[in-house]
Amino acid sequence: MKNISIFASSLLFLASAIGNASAKTSAHLYANAISANNIAVMQHSILSTAMNSGDRLSSAVHDAYAPQPKQASKHIDKNTDPSKIYGRAPMYGTAPMYGEFNDDGSQGRSGGDGNQPTLGNIWIAWQHYGNDTKFDDMSRLDSNIDLVMLGLAGSKTAFSHGMTEWGIYTGYIGSDQENDSLAIDENGGYFGVYKKFIFDGGKFNILSSLNGGVLSNSTETTYGTDEYTNIWAGGALNATYNIALDRTFTLQPALYTGYTWIKSENYTATSGEVLKNDNFHMFELTPAIRAIKHIGNGWYGAIGAKYAILFANGGDLDINGITADELEFDNFTEYGLTIEKTVDNFSISANIGRREGARDGWTGGLNLKYLF
Repeated sequence: MKNISIFASSLLFLASAIGNASAKTSAHLYANAISANNIAVMQHSILSTAMNSGDRLSSAVHDAYAPQPKQASKHIDKNTDPSKIYGRAPMYGTAPMYGEFNDDGSQGRSGGDGNQPTLGNIWIAWQHYGNDTKFDDMSRLDSNIDLVMLGLAGSKTAFSHGMTEWGIYTGYIGSDQENDSLAIDENGGYFGVYKKFIFDGGKFNILSSLNGGVLSNSTETTYGTDEYTNIWAGGALNATYNIALDRTFTLQPALYTGYTWIKSENYTATSGEVLKNDNFHMFELTPAIRAIKHIGNGWYGAIGAKYAILFANGGDLDINGITADELEFDNFTEYGLTIEKTVDNFSISANIGRREGARDGWTGGLNLKYLF
């Protein structure tokens, strides 16, 4: 019985070793699926950066606390109505409490000025993500992503239920991922547009965005180098609500939902396998919450958390005419800290954060904005 037990244990160990070796050996065949999942997370980062870069933390605090205009009285008192006081009517109205951006002590145009510029702001942002990426039945990938973004936002325009604001953005992606069996180098770019809808004096906001991009991939393995390209297009909606806890402290819950279509390329791997990759359909649902505080002297800070729920459809891999198992990918949590300061017409912010789950590591970045 003892010999049988040792023999059985040996078989199990051998089967496990063969399975692990097979998974590592075939990892390069899933390179397109790895890149597609990476694009889904890049989209999460791109759209989050674009949606946050058009605004400032100070705006959320002021919009949440700003009093709403009082309803006009139906009764007209001839003794107090300015239009009925001959020779004593005031020449100017009451100054607004909150301007476009000088309400926090910075310089700039008052919200009551008549001549509004075409542009609201122009901004540039850099974000870095250093993560370990986990897929089922595969060694963790050491992943680094850099996003450089440039964008601009138009001035606000009134409509029947509130205000609107448009914006555009473009940028560059540089990324690398590697484990003990492959190394993927990725470079690409993207372009997007967005429209913001502002309700209830800025307390409730909905931002919609459409974008697209291209990613060129080079995968190095022990067999050689495989090259392929992914193209993507997507859209997203992000809804936020600013709740004033006091005049310096705002709580901002949010809900983000997005869809990304990712075109996959068929190619023959340097190891000899003929690979056919279906297109991916990526869906994301991300609830989030931020606490935003005016620290003092024009400094603002925010702490927040998100939970990114990702769903993938399609993306089947066919290896030499045989359908392979899907590459499983899980959700991740994201939380971080942001600080912001506005001086004259310039606003600068910095952030640092942490991801845990399927993406595990640190993030950080800078944003510089010029306000017109």
